[in-house]
Amino acid sequence: MIKIPILHDDPNAIPVHPNCGRCPALCCNYISTEIDEPTSRRNFDTIRWYLMHPGTRVYCEDASGSWFVQFMSRCQNLRPDNLCGIYETRPQICRDLQPTLCEFALGAGDRWLFTNVEEFERWMVERERRRAERRAKRNAGPQRGGKARPVRTAAKALAPAARTKTRPRKAARKKAVTTR
Repeated sequence: MIKIPILHDDPNAIPVHPNCGRCPALCCNYISTEIDEPTSRRNFDTIRWYLMHPGTRVYCEDASGSWFVQFMSRCQNLRPDNLCGIYETRPQICRDLQPTLCEFALGAGDRWLFTNVEEFERWMVERERRRAERRAKRNAGPQRGGKARPVRTAAKALAPAARTKTRPRKAARKKAVTTR
């Protein structure tokens, strides 16, 4: 069991972990919820929409790769000294946060943090540039057999599925021709 030292001289004071006593109440000034990783134009456009609202951020955690939307909003129970005004009856989500594993103790840990649309759009342009470079590198130069690998477009990616749909019809036509 971790012993939490009391940081106040008042014998009736609530025990406060040293990190919480020094922290500007980072975890009490926003709400965040996990969102789907953006993979479609619609997902990217939704993130742009989030970021058009003041006090909204979007970030991707470095460790997990999970994406979150964050709404900056100070908890109504946070006292002027940045301590909880309802500590004994605080919500479970607050109780579960360990002061040795929080963003004050470990740092933000964000792979990406976007606070406005312009940052996000710059990231999208850079991301697309890097993806195009990787594609070009993959497709450049001779591969096995001395042939350059063909560029796989969305239409070509769908082509195998389309061919499987037409094969049964061709087979049925052949069968009809041979039975006549």
